[in-house]
Amino acid sequence: MRLLSFIVDGQPSFGIGVEDGVIDLGLRTDSRDLGSCLGAVDELRAFEDAAADHPWETISFDIPIPNQRRLLCAGLNYHKKYPLGGEVKLPKQPVYFNKPPGSLVAHNAPLVRPIASAQLDYEVELAVVIGRSGRHISESDALEHIAGYTILNDGSVRDWQRHGVAAGKNFYHSGSCGPWIVTSDLLSDPSSLSVTTRVNGEQRQHSRVGEMIFSVEELVAYMSQIMPLESGDIIATGSPEGTGGSMEPPVWLSAGDQVEFEVPGIGLLRNGVIDEAI
Repeated sequence: MRLLSFIVDGQPSFGIGVEDGVIDLGLRTDSRDLGSCLGAVDELRAFEDAAADHPWETISFDIPIPNQRRLLCAGLNYHKKYPLGGEVKLPKQPVYFNKPPGSLVAHNAPLVRPIASAQLDYEVELAVVIGRSGRHISESDALEHIAGYTILNDGSVRDWQRHGVAAGKNFYHSGSCGPWIVTSDLLSDPSSLSVTTRVNGEQRQHSRVGEMIFSVEELVAYMSQIMPLESGDIIATGSPEGTGGSMEPPVWLSAGDQVEFEVPGIGLLRNGVIDEAI
């Protein structure tokens, strides 16, 4: 299934994406949002054959988990030149940081280049969405705790990233996520997927997920040692070579740019870029 959060007639809801539109689960279940449903994804299959309630052109996308509780990120998880320069040793364990609510926009919504910097960059990532809660999850059991997968752009403001990871990674509306969550029964082997970024039609990033330093299973197991993972938590798995900051000279995102983040098997996350209003 393709599960998404959306806005229709000014009201938020969530549902199942089908060919001709969206089946509105907000009308059919007692759940308040998509995040609260992910622990029992199989129960949503009862609605898969219903008629679409909303044609695609009548809805606008929201980020997949609008009431974001936790977005856990793995940095330096591909073999690549680090965008900030300097020698980087391979990590011995995942490099973990958080992104707070407000840092992401939805599919088709604009990324905001901040007043404070011209160095807005992109990072395409496979994102794992937790369904079944757990703590001290083994690598062998990790995939059983995943409800599905989505696409994440870990938008980064590079000069502020020199101040600290949290500063550069968490600018308002600098990243994006979506367009939906594809359930894990349709993607049984995440290592077989690939991630790609195109800026104004030019391919900038492309890699297989199987080239990550730490696999999806290792990341889930690692994060679950730090905290209990809960339904609706998202784990961003890192980004490969090809960011604007790794180019010589660097090429930053500018107002008017169109950026596409693609994971075949999941879909296409598309965002324009605007300057922050003064």
